[in-house]
Amino acid sequence: MSSRNLSKKEQEELRKKEEEEAAAHVFKEFVETFQEVPSTTSKVWVKAGTYDAGARKEDTSERGKLYKPISRLDEKRSTNEVDAVRSLAQRSDAVRARNKKSGDKKKSNLELFKEELRQIQEERSERHKYKNVLRDRGVVGPAEPVIDMLPDVGSYDTGDPNTTNLYLGNLNPKITEQQLMEIFGRYGPLASIKIMWPRSDEEKARGRNCGFVAFMSRKDGERALRCMNGKEVMSYEMKLGWGKALVIPPVPIYIPPALQQPCKPPPPSGLPFNAQPPKHLANKIPRMRSGEYQPSDPEDLQIYEQILSQSIVRVVLPLERNIIMLIHRMVEFVIREGPMFEAIIMNKEMNNPFFRFLFENQSPAHIYYRWKLYSMLQGDSPKQWSLEDFRMFKGGSVWRPPVMNLYTAGMPDELVEEDDAKENIRGTLSINQRDRLEEIIRSLQPSRRSVGEAMAWCLEHAEAAGEVAACLAESLAQPSTAAPRKVARLYLLSDILHNAGAKLTNASAYRGAFQSRLVEIMRNCHVAWSQMSSRMQQEGFRARVTRILQAWADWAVYPTDFLLHVNDVFLGQEKMGDCSIVCKCGGRNDLVLRIVEEYQASR
Repeated sequence: MSSRNLSKKEQEELRKKEEEEAAAHVFKEFVETFQEVPSTTSKVWVKAGTYDAGARKEDTSERGKLYKPISRLDEKRSTNEVDAVRSLAQRSDAVRARNKKSGDKKKSNLELFKEELRQIQEERSERHKYKNVLRDRGVVGPAEPVIDMLPDVGSYDTGDPNTTNLYLGNLNPKITEQQLMEIFGRYGPLASIKIMWPRSDEEKARGRNCGFVAFMSRKDGERALRCMNGKEVMSYEMKLGWGKALVIPPVPIYIPPALQQPCKPPPPSGLPFNAQPPKHLANKIPRMRSGEYQPSDPEDLQIYEQILSQSIVRVVLPLERNIIMLIHRMVEFVIREGPMFEAIIMNKEMNNPFFRFLFENQSPAHIYYRWKLYSMLQGDSPKQWSLEDFRMFKGGSVWRPPVMNLYTAGMPDELVEEDDAKENIRGTLSINQRDRLEEIIRSLQPSRRSVGEAMAWCLEHAEAAGEVAACLAESLAQPSTAAPRKVARLYLLSDILHNAGAKLTNASAYRGAFQSRLVEIMRNCHVAWSQMSSRMQQEGFRARVTRILQAWADWAVYPTDFLLHVNDVFLGQEKMGDCSIVCKCGGRNDLVLRIVEEYQASR
């Protein structure tokens, strides 16, 4: 039957039926976005058809097309996938033959993932075996002990100055992620936290775990590194370092209680959108009967409107991560489909507690939803918005947007607990760390492994370079110390200076810390050298000190004139009243020649 023979009532019913079908289609699409199986790839938008009300038909020209924005994460993910495929392709022939025998049955993603993890574990075991063989044969070079003693830090630190991800080494196997969250959460909001639980028997035998804690801001990460590095937690000394940068989420997984106070919504005021009136007008709000939205009395209505226009609606970010993501998705669909979509959702999800923010007009989530929708319609981006106050309704209250970088700007210093600040003063060691350093120096031997382990510990605690240098200089000033132990401590000093340029936090501070003490150290070495009983012992001690000075000249650790002065102090040729001898030779090679000539002349 043609549309000409339909009555007006039948045409109206047909139009309503078509509108209901279109609304049901949009609602179904909205629901499906929350029921999709999570995947590693980013989700895409599928354009819907456009319904032409005048022609009473649907335009499907653009329906089904995909809108997929370009993401840098996808590029990195694709690179990782290519590397994973390449590693799978390089398996041994035996594994390939075994796979062929298993038939043409397609493996599941879980089985492929297990095989990939098994392959990675085998490669890691091979690297450890090869590394141990090199160490046993003495192939490892002089600068290798730092890498040997800190494999976890060096393998994860990429040198990115903007990373907020901290690597946690030497964790107690019994510590949990919740405990780490409470320990590190005192220094700022946390973006993520993860403990790398041991899988193989070799990893379990180590008796320690490692993990990662990512902060929302670099400032908070630096504060945690400064305060927690070297601190004992559950009888295990913390070893921290920077890890690879992670993507910062919009909402942290943990917010310190001290930072939650500025994020809390204001108390109920009784005004629309929980607007906060000025303090001098807070007690003058007219009373209204139940069910009334505004006073019925004209005088009270005038006072009410006056107070309402002077009040401020403060927008606060919801603390629930799932709620804020649901609000953002709802805003996207309302902008795309129009206000009718909001009405459909309110009708369908009336009893759903997750959509309570659509009905409770006084709740902070509803206020955030209204502001976010208005902000996006005004042209703001999801991560950048105007911070100026505005009026959303004519004659209504003033709306104040939330702070843009509340969590990524860093936790204010005054909100950090004072006990932590006093206990971890920058540039000092704790009592346990000081005792450990003295024990390391006392037991130091002139061997590559012993010196390397001590150097690694010193570089780990480079934030206290001044105290470490003072302790080492004090140990070299003891006249009763045997010559081999003095040589071992000089080797430790030399190795620290050699690695002061490494990409470790505050490692370069050792050069200045030792330079101010080096003259006194060499003066004490001269006293010890002159008091040695046998000439053979004197020659051996002098030869080792000379080699150290030659190495410093080759590395250009200090200026040439300063090294000449240090050499003169050690030989007992220091000029009184002159702390710096000017080099007339003018070059590093001349300094080496002079040291060698003086050494040969003394023989």
